[in-house]
Amino acid sequence: MIKKNENAKHELHHNQLSGKTKKSMAIRIISAVILISIVVPSIILGDWIYFALMTLALAFACYEILGCAGKRTVFIFLAYFFFVALIAYWPMFKGIVVNSAAFTKPDNYFNTIYLPILVVVLGSFLLFWLTVIYKDFSVVDASFLITMAIIIGLGFQCLFYLRYFPMSRMGVISPDSWSFNLENTVLPSVLILFVFLSAVMTDTGAYFVGVLFGKTKMNERISPNKTWEGFFGGIIVSFIVCSAVGLALAFSNYPILDCFNGEHWYNVLILCFITPFFATLGDFVFSAIKRYWGIKDYGKIIPGHGGVLDRLDSIFFASIVASITVFIISNMTGSGFGNWDLILV
Repeated sequence: MIKKNENAKHELHHNQLSGKTKKSMAIRIISAVILISIVVPSIILGDWIYFALMTLALAFACYEILGCAGKRTVFIFLAYFFFVALIAYWPMFKGIVVNSAAFTKPDNYFNTIYLPILVVVLGSFLLFWLTVIYKDFSVVDASFLITMAIIIGLGFQCLFYLRYFPMSRMGVISPDSWSFNLENTVLPSVLILFVFLSAVMTDTGAYFVGVLFGKTKMNERISPNKTWEGFFGGIIVSFIVCSAVGLALAFSNYPILDCFNGEHWYNVLILCFITPFFATLGDFVFSAIKRYWGIKDYGKIIPGHGGVLDRLDSIFFASIVASITVFIISNMTGSGFGNWDLILV
């Protein structure tokens, strides 16, 4: 009898799920399936279809972040959307306006990463002017929105980069008339799908491990439900799943990018190790923002998940760090596009 009790102490018990938790999980799963059925085909199809979807998401993201500070007037929204969009579309804007290049498809522009300092400075001036124009628009509001404009704008630019850069890297020429095929659609979309998989696995692993085995709270001030068990569970699940997928693709001659092939298999592990940490950081940063402004979700457009920012929080950070990693590795392995000193221009 004593031995039985001693063994019981060492058994791993999972948390009991309440009816409310089960219902919440079901809604999340159904919404996720619907969301995936919309987003994944758009990513694979690429071209203007993906560009349009990201532009729509960008508009919702600006609307939601302005809602945190309660600044959703038409003028402020338009000014802020223009500010953030200019950061996101800067490679295209620079190619067309600055370099006087012909207007073509989006995949011809996003082959490097830019943080346009001039745009950030002028956009910051605009937001600080709003503190003079509007009595209830404070310096805190302006500073918060400037910071988020950089994160959101650069996040979307990196989402474009991860989808369109592989076409330049692979030497794929965008056809005049769009067609679905392996070379022009499926293979160039593998990189961004891989980054999405890393972020989703991190979030999913953390959620289910936390719900089932979470005991030790991380930081209740930021997120009362997040646990250390969920944190490490998300990192481990993401690393295992993505490493398996990435290495399988690398050694089957269908790598996520040529610099992540079988010869450079270790680059896959580097990307799989770094990305989930920053995906988790993004989740915590956006959770901290919600706690600061006293809101539960950024929006209600996605049942069980909240708004666009509730789904893109970890993906923003994951895409930024993944893009920088890809940018560095692609330049180190040759045939990279863009000079090293262009990244902050």
